[in-house]
Amino acid sequence: MSGDPYLSGIEIAASLQALDGPNVNPVCRTRLYTHNRRTEHSLVLLHGFTNCPQQFDALGKHFHELGWNVLIPRYPRHGYSDRLTTSIAELRSDMLIAVANRAGEAGAGLGERLTIAGLSLGGVLTAHLAQSSERVERAVLIAPMFGLRPIPGWGLASLARLANVLPNFYIWWDRELKGKVGPQHGYPRFATRAYAALFEAGSGVLKAARTSAPKAGSIAVITNAAEPRLDNRFTYQLVELWRAHGAQVSTFQFPASDHLPHDLIDPANLQQNTDRVYPVVIDTIAGA
Repeated sequence: MSGDPYLSGIEIAASLQALDGPNVNPVCRTRLYTHNRRTEHSLVLLHGFTNCPQQFDALGKHFHELGWNVLIPRYPRHGYSDRLTTSIAELRSDMLIAVANRAGEAGAGLGERLTIAGLSLGGVLTAHLAQSSERVERAVLIAPMFGLRPIPGWGLASLARLANVLPNFYIWWDRELKGKVGPQHGYPRFATRAYAALFEAGSGVLKAARTSAPKAGSIAVITNAAEPRLDNRFTYQLVELWRAHGAQVSTFQFPASDHLPHDLIDPANLQQNTDRVYPVVIDTIAGA
């Protein structure tokens, strides 16, 4: 590993890119947009569950054009050309945490001031880094998936444990469209064991937040009141835990009247309204 922070960041990012084998959809490969030097600002963008780096590509390019170095890593078992891959069932929470940690290390090398932002599962991993890494100057959680309606927190923990011991099965995101559901770079279904990995990562953040303050310099949380299944109460429980430790946490909620989908980011989402969402997300990431 180089002693130069920028070169170290490039080396780590390259190691993440090296994980993109021939089975990965070309648009889903780990993205790295740099200015060939360490910049004042760096940004790591963490995509959602069963999606891939393409989800954040437009936002990544926007910040790169502003002079930031940007990394968008792909998660294990995500982004394969075979949208019905069964390998998603092999996903585990420690894999997700490991990629988030490595991406955070890379981002800290790429810029003097590191911002992490993520959607859904990416929001959970952003929270993990906000809780655990002093390298993070700013963390932006976008519709983080810490819980579902109408399942209580203890119920999610129990379901996660059961999913790891019961036979795995797959659930369509849209029972009517099934394999036809978009975007084409995302998976149309998820594995129950992979879903368990998502909630295990989230419960780990909540557990840590009960006893210690987050290490990020500042934190912003964006929620969506029109969420179809996600329960924002779990997110605000985390916000209150952080604030109880004296952390600076700002919040913004898109009203239900905006009729926004859970995926607030991907332009390929047919229900998307980037004209409404992107200005808020961009300003929040930039700390405006």
